Amino acid sequence: MKSLRELLILGPGPSSSHTIGPYRIALAFQKECEGLNVCRYEFTLMGSLGCTGKGHSTDRILAKAFPPETPVKVFFFPSFEELKHPNTMECRAYSQDGKLQKMERYLSIGGGAIQKEDGVYDPKDVYPFSTFAGLKAYLKERKTDDPYDVIEALEGETIFSYGKERLSHSFSTIEESLKKTSTLLPGPLHLKAVSGEILRKAYASPDPSDRRDMFLTAYAYATAEANARGEEIVTAPTCGAAGVVPAVLFYEKEYYGQSLEALVKAYLVGALVCNFIKANAGISGALLGCQAEIGSASSFAAASLAYLDGLTLHQVEYAAEVAMEHFLGLTCDPVDGYVQIPCIERNGMAAIHAYASYLYSKNIAPYRRNRVSFDKVVEAMSLTGSEIPSDLKETGQGGLAKVLSKGS
Repeated sequence: MKSLRELLILGPGPSSSHTIGPYRIALAFQKECEGLNVCRYEFTLMGSLGCTGKGHSTDRILAKAFPPETPVKVFFFPSFEELKHPNTMECRAYSQDGKLQKMERYLSIGGGAIQKEDGVYDPKDVYPFSTFAGLKAYLKERKTDDPYDVIEALEGETIFSYGKERLSHSFSTIEESLKKTSTLLPGPLHLKAVSGEILRKAYASPDPSDRRDMFLTAYAYATAEANARGEEIVTAPTCGAAGVVPAVLFYEKEYYGQSLEALVKAYLVGALVCNFIKANAGISGALLGCQAEIGSASSFAAASLAYLDGLTLHQVEYAAEVAMEHFLGLTCDPVDGYVQIPCIERNGMAAIHAYASYLYSKNIAPYRRNRVSFDKVVEAMSLTGSEIPSDLKETGQGGLAKVLSKGS
C-alpha cells in the first residue's frame, strides 16, 4: 500500500479529481513534450471531467499550469463511451504550423492521483499490508497495539512533520475562511459563505449538544467554502470532502485542549485507515459516488477521534466501520457541477456523523462486537459503488443536480 503522502495532498480546490489531478496531468504532459517543437496545447475532458469540468474550474486550473503566453484550449466531451476511467483527459501538443507533436491520454483516478491510460499508479509501496486485518496481524507480530508506531516505522520519522504541516495548513484554512463570511461563492448558484455566522450561533447557544454540532458544522463549512473558492486545500481524502477531518480535530484542539502532537498522530492513524479504502475500493466520486468521498472522510475522522481518545484498536476499527457503513450508497450529484450543493452542507453533516460514530465506538463497542468488519464494509462500498448509475457519480446530471434548475 502507498505512502500517506499520496493521500494527504496540498492543491487547489474545488476538486482533487477535477483540479489537482488535471493540473498534475498538464505538468506531466509538458514535461513529456520537452525538446519537441510545441507552441500550443489542447485538452479534451471526457466523462465526468467533461460533464462537470466547468463547475469544477478544470479549464481555469489547466491554464494556470502554463506560462501566460502559451495558448491553451480546453474542450468538454461529456461521454463515457469506451472510457477506461470516468475521469479521462486527452492531451495534445501542436507545433506552430499546426502539426500534432504528441498526444497522450491520462486518468485522474481520485485524490489528485494520476496515471497514463495504459499505465499504472506507480508510487512505491510502503506498507506490507492494505487492510485493517493486515494491520492487526502486523501489530500482533511485532507485539505492539499502537498503529502510529507502525506508521513511523514504515514511513520514517519525517512522516510526523509531514502530517503536522498538512494538519496545520488545514487548521489555518478554517481560521482564515471563518473571516470571509457573507461573501458570495463563485458560480451561478449565488451561495453565501456562512461559516462565520454558524460559529457565532454556536457561541450563543445555551445547549451543549447544539454548541458541539454547530462548532463542528462551522469548521467543516469553513473548509468547504474555502474549497469552493478554489483555495489551496489538503485532501482528506479529497477536496470535496476536505472539511470533515479538520473540523473534528480542530474542535478537539479548541475545546478540549488537545496538543498538536497528539492531534497529528491521530490524524495520521485516521489517514492510514482511510488509505485502506483507497487501496481496496476508491476515493473518487466519479468512480464510486460520494460514499467514496464523504464516507471515506467520515471514516478517517471517526478513526482519528477514537485513537485520540486512547480507545482500543477494536474501537478504532468500530468507529471507522460505523462511519462508512451509514454512508453506503451515497450518490455524487453536484448541482450545476459546482462543489457547493449538496457538498458544503454534506461536509458539516459528515463531521457530526463522524463524531457520533466515535461516540458509538466509545460507548457501545465494549458491549457488543460488530459482525461487520471494517474490511467488509469497504468491500460492500466498492460493490455498491459499481452499481450506482453513472449519472449519479459526479456528472451533474442526476439526483439533486437533475431536479434543481440551473442557477436556482
